[in-house]
Amino acid sequence: MRVRDFMNFRQIEAFRAVMLTGSMTEAAVSLGTSQPRISRLVAQLEAVTGFQLFIRGSARLQPTAEALAFYREVEHVFSGLTSLAQTAKNIKSFGTGHIRIACLPALALGFMPRVIKRFTDKHPDINISLQARSSSTVLEWTAAHQCDIGLAARGAEIKGVNSEPFVSMPGVCVLPQGHRLASREVLTPRDLEGAAFVSLGLIDITRGKTDQVFADAGIERVLKVETQYAATICACVIEGLGVSIVNPFVALDFVGRGLVARRFEPEIMIEKMLAFPANRPRSRLTEAFVTTLKQCRDEELAAQDKLLGRNSNPPRPASRSIKQATR
Repeated sequence: MRVRDFMNFRQIEAFRAVMLTGSMTEAAVSLGTSQPRISRLVAQLEAVTGFQLFIRGSARLQPTAEALAFYREVEHVFSGLTSLAQTAKNIKSFGTGHIRIACLPALALGFMPRVIKRFTDKHPDINISLQARSSSTVLEWTAAHQCDIGLAARGAEIKGVNSEPFVSMPGVCVLPQGHRLASREVLTPRDLEGAAFVSLGLIDITRGKTDQVFADAGIERVLKVETQYAATICACVIEGLGVSIVNPFVALDFVGRGLVARRFEPEIMIEKMLAFPANRPRSRLTEAFVTTLKQCRDEELAAQDKLLGRNSNPPRPASRSIKQATR
């Protein structure tokens, strides 16, 4: 079969323009070409289809019944092309899309919603799924490609996950408002000797670090309440059930609501990492969200420094190390 036996886009485009304008001349103007070229393209399309498209001789061209039937299908095609063009535009500008996030509860309850709010203010058509899960589940979901971004406690590696440090920060001592120690800027294990203490569960990494610090200092606490989440700890502290040492991102959500936060020495470092599915390139949408995530992190670290009276210049080592991949 010869090349001219196939219809092409130019022929279809010329036919559609004539249908819309009713004139070869006006069709040529709309497409920025000449009238003879439009006539030639329409004639070629008639030869390919095997039927007449227009009845000539009147002031305006009259489409045949076959042309009207053919035009309906042409409009379906052009509608699809318009949709594809809009989809490409949306992808380029993040106009539409979906980000799946799995995050440990300590950051999912307050910090992450603030990040999502900032991102969706800029990209209102983006859909975001946020699941709060344990760090082990976050990593399992990331390895199984069930999420695009994972945020977990920094620790064990897992096959199928690429990770990078996100933040490393010292835990803060949280007290109920009006507590006898609330007037101090820095607290130590000695200050909490014999105090009622609200503790994280035994399997939590921060729990192990905290217990070790008090053991090394030879200080005993009264473990009044044990719970899984730092946010629950803060709520218990507000109710006067004891004091504790928690993630400062969580503490910041409760300060001013019956809770005060103070620096604690020696520092008990709390480390979080970002996780991404291995062997899969990150989308531009994911990269844009991670940029917003890091901006919010830096702002909240600065707010913590101000609240706790820390000197944020020069940057803490954690701020310098966050861009270094673990592997």
